[in-house]
Amino acid sequence: MKKRLFFLICFLVFLFGIDFFVFQKLQFHLPNESPWNTNHFFNFLYEYERIRSLPKSKKRIIIVGSSVAYYSIDASSLEKTLKEKYALDADVFYLAYAGNSPLYVYLLLDWLEPLKPDLVVYPVNFIDYRLHRTYVLFPEGRNDSVDEGLVIQDALTFGEAPQSLWVFPKETLLEVGSKMDFETWSRYLVSSSFSFYRYKDIYEQNLQNLIQHRFGRNTSYHSYMGVSIPESVNGLGWTGKQFSFFPTKKMEEKGFWIEVTPFLLAGSNCQLVFSNGNHNQVVNLSQARWTQIHLDVDFFRERNKITATLERVWYAHEASGAYLDYHWDPMGVRLEQTFGLEEPRSGVQYIREPRTEDFRYNGMDDETYTRYFYYRLLEGLDKRPGIGYLVALKLAKERIRNEKFRPFFHFRYIQKIADHFRNRNVPFLLINNPENPISLRWYEDSEWYKDHLRYLQSMESGSVHFWDIHDVLPMQGFSDFHHFTYVGMEQMNPIYAERIGNLFPK
Repeated sequence: MKKRLFFLICFLVFLFGIDFFVFQKLQFHLPNESPWNTNHFFNFLYEYERIRSLPKSKKRIIIVGSSVAYYSIDASSLEKTLKEKYALDADVFYLAYAGNSPLYVYLLLDWLEPLKPDLVVYPVNFIDYRLHRTYVLFPEGRNDSVDEGLVIQDALTFGEAPQSLWVFPKETLLEVGSKMDFETWSRYLVSSSFSFYRYKDIYEQNLQNLIQHRFGRNTSYHSYMGVSIPESVNGLGWTGKQFSFFPTKKMEEKGFWIEVTPFLLAGSNCQLVFSNGNHNQVVNLSQARWTQIHLDVDFFRERNKITATLERVWYAHEASGAYLDYHWDPMGVRLEQTFGLEEPRSGVQYIREPRTEDFRYNGMDDETYTRYFYYRLLEGLDKRPGIGYLVALKLAKERIRNEKFRPFFHFRYIQKIADHFRNRNVPFLLINNPENPISLRWYEDSEWYKDHLRYLQSMESGSVHFWDIHDVLPMQGFSDFHHFTYVGMEQMNPIYAERIGNLFPK
């Protein structure tokens, strides 16, 4: 009996030891090679551990929220402007991830305590309240009368909020465990107890990146993170007709990979000409596949900038299958994820770089943009199921304008967030963030919208500040209803900096 008990104790010690050291500690000491706006929950956890390990040497501004937050504010630009124009030397950090609703921002609050923020900034938009889910669940339902318990149960489903199981299982269990059925409650209990179960669906991606970036072709990815291309590439690494780069030792030894589509070939070979001004090389692209390119040795003698020029381009809106997309950008070839780098980049999980799609609206008039907006975001649902949530958001805004404002569920958690900071005298800036003027028209003049603003405004007192700037950015600064383009983010930087800078005593 004693022997069995001894082995049981040893097993439990070993299990909890491995769970703690590998899944809670070791994985966050490995380099994080996941790019911006991918691997959301691992990036969030990794960033939290990084911030927590840093000694505090200056003011700390922490930006919380969903993708609305990190699409809106550029940390490095904000730091620079605050220092140059407002004599405020501060570190700006993100603790935000896609889909992070007020409930989960509330559950994050105790995590903020050890970080000692001097200001917490929370930009919100309609999407954050998840009000469209009512109409998805109940096509004839209304947000001013729906059963709040049913909405909470929906918010806890894995499809709606995987972060509740991956990031905040213990906090979620304590906050809304009474709303769960036994099976859901049991999963949250196991996730709270064992990190290997909690992180089983997210830790693998970074490990795959580490292996792929060193031993693979880097051709299976969701976001480009290679060298900056002067002519620009889009978020998935697609070039236009031309792209320029400098030759590297890695290219000399291994070459590099590009993806060629059947729509570029269009039934015949396509020439790709590489030139550095002194030497030319012509490559005939003949097959629709990932193709390995080996440059002539002459390019590596001088190592001057090389410009690659395609014979022609293709357009995603004329394509089919996985290549179909509703935009008008000229497309070339797709570069491998770490193109042009000698070593893979790490620690860039919250560093945004400009991409082709960020500049497509420059110089576009309102009428043309409006046509493009409806075409790109709302047409072709049968061919593009991924836009379903945008269609649902449009419907929600059109329907809620005829309802009475009801501060339930996520609105209550915004109130709790404000109360938390007010009670601790920690400065907190709640922002009703800019929204695309086109989607604003669907509900801005309604009593619902006005009452929701009054509700948010009512939270302002003590250390809590509310700022409504929902209509300050022109439509060309948005990529959809609520996400800024890189250009829009740059336009907003001095506006955010002025408001934030003036919150600190001179």
